Amino acid sequence: MTKNKNFNEKIAKMDFETALARLEEVVETLSSQKVDLNLMVDLYEEGNALREHCSKKLEEAKMKIDILAKKSE
Repeated sequence: MTKNKNFNEKIAKMDFETALARLEEVVETLSSQKVDLNLMVDLYEEGNALREHCSKKLEEAKMKIDILAKKSE
């Protein structure tokens, strides 16, 4: 659980671009199928956390754009 908490804290501090780049690295590594099962599970967990983080950042940006668009009307 500590390992997951550590990468979740690290991910929470990432900006969108950094998180997306790391997610791409994780996907590439998983796609290569050249890692052992334990690492594959860890990477999957990290990738899922990165996906959620990126999705949250995109949603926050969308909400800001919507607010600015409403103000300009």
